[in-house]
Amino acid sequence: RREKQTMKNKIINILLAILIVSIIATIVLIIIKYGRSQKNEKELKEVVATITTQIQENKEENEPIGDIEVKGYKVVGIIKIPKINIEYPILEKTTDEAMKYSVTHFWGDEVNAIGNYTIAGHNNMDGTMFGNTSELDIGDIIELTGLDGKKIQYQIFKQYIIDPEDVSCVKSVKAGTREVTLITCTNGHKNRRVTKAREINQNQ
Repeated sequence: RREKQTMKNKIINILLAILIVSIIATIVLIIIKYGRSQKNEKELKEVVATITTQIQENKEENEPIGDIEVKGYKVVGIIKIPKINIEYPILEKTTDEAMKYSVTHFWGDEVNAIGNYTIAGHNNMDGTMFGNTSELDIGDIIELTGLDGKKIQYQIFKQYIIDPEDVSCVKSVKAGTREVTLITCTNGHKNRRVTKAREINQNQ
């Protein structure tokens, strides 16, 4: 009995040790990931500031600014959502790698063109990227700025959840209008949260 009890205690101690090590490792990984995220956020703010400055400088010529990149991905515009305090450069295409760095162009012709312009972004736990889009309400504002300096405000009119395979959200709800659609993961990547907005000046 003593031997069995001793063996049982050893197993319990080993399991506890493994659990403690796992918890410590998880905490360390979270801290590292948070640090990287904050560094990336700082870099993106600098990119947005650079774009804004160049747009202002080129305003008189009425020409788009020169190419600006983030980690090798071309920037095509800026998205700003005042309510959740985010402002990011929009990268030219959606790939797993590009989405590590910023929000990305998923569908549509150009920023602020007639039609539906779709932007994809990660649902980060720390609230960065599209992590706080669940806090948005109907009527909230999304602002897009193209590299030509044209700035348009869009008002949210619909929010819903879809399956990952459902891409119908990229279609325009109302033909001949400017629309923007945000897509992000939800429910442990099992679903997608869709936020749709339409240019404020259009008849709604």
